[in-house]
Amino acid sequence: MKQLFLFILLSVALFSCHKKGSTGNDPKSILTAPAALAKGINLSNWFNDYSDHAQFGNRFTVNHFTAFKQAGFTYVRIPIGSSILFQPATPSILNPVNLPFVEAAVNRALNAGLAVTINYHPASEDYEKLMSTDTVLQRKLADYWYALADHFRSYDTTKLFFEVYNEPHVATANMVPGLSRSWWDPVQLKLIQAVRAAAPSHYIIAGGEGWNSLDGLQLLLPYNVSKIVYNFHFYEPFVFTHQGATWVGSPMDLLRNVPYPVSPALITPVIASTADNNAKDLLTWYGGQNYDSAKLASMITPVANWAKFNHMPLICNEFGSYKTYAPRDARLRLVHDVRSILEKNGIGWAMWEADEGFGFIEYPGSDRSVFNKDQVLLQALGL
Repeated sequence: MKQLFLFILLSVALFSCHKKGSTGNDPKSILTAPAALAKGINLSNWFNDYSDHAQFGNRFTVNHFTAFKQAGFTYVRIPIGSSILFQPATPSILNPVNLPFVEAAVNRALNAGLAVTINYHPASEDYEKLMSTDTVLQRKLADYWYALADHFRSYDTTKLFFEVYNEPHVATANMVPGLSRSWWDPVQLKLIQAVRAAAPSHYIIAGGEGWNSLDGLQLLLPYNVSKIVYNFHFYEPFVFTHQGATWVGSPMDLLRNVPYPVSPALITPVIASTADNNAKDLLTWYGGQNYDSAKLASMITPVANWAKFNHMPLICNEFGSYKTYAPRDARLRLVHDVRSILEKNGIGWAMWEADEGFGFIEYPGSDRSVFNKDQVLLQALGL
């Protein structure tokens, strides 16, 4: 419940803070992100820390990448868990067992005509909690990024992108007593500088503290480094997008058939059908927020203005809705609205995700090369 209300408080404050910063790039050339980052899809649970190593070679097949390209996606985002390539004892040496699988995955996407974002995507906060105040650990992660960028430095700079960290949050979540959210600014710079030293011409994707939130990004002072793309994640309204999600905790895991758009009148029958009092309170709060496309636009507009003011390119490489318990029409509407708002503001996007709880792919059997695509969801994505 504590984590849930932290997310709610973050959503309320998303557009209340704006910090002006100096520009680090040529304002004539970086008002929009590279075209390859226009329309993406996340390939989750391929190389995450908890992924099945037996599927490293075949979780996403040539058929998947052909389907992504044919649907109209321009790139894939590949989360790489902290234990897959990073070896803290020898950070300058990429894990030799797993590296061939990661490189084969990158090449499979590139061969299909898609661009690729490689993303450091830890499943645990343990290293981050220690790293936030330990410069030795910061240096180890920077050394890892130098090694990774150096390995891929010969790849097409318009097709391969490096994203230094997924959703830093230990300060926002109060996991380290007394730690300010500003801890992340210089640490991220170290990672950026390591990538830039190894790969001088590739784009680097950076984001803010607080799970790559809107307000976390607006607190960030843009770096005086060339070819940086700034990024945020957007899962609002969280009560809708994560209804029934067990990993969020109670009472979110109890929610079913929560509507979007919402009003007090629309939420009343859902409240009446809910037995848990905490869930009732949460639904009552949600109904009073009157979430619709206009409200979502009002939340995204400030960060779009931040990017314009600072002459920085901007993407949103995670958004979506957990499909298990959400009304289908409402989920399609939410995906359509968020995607449309992002595009209206010139913000590239990537939906979370391809083939799990937030995805558009279903498998009729055990053969992962044979699958069905949700064509209506693809239409909601404008594809």
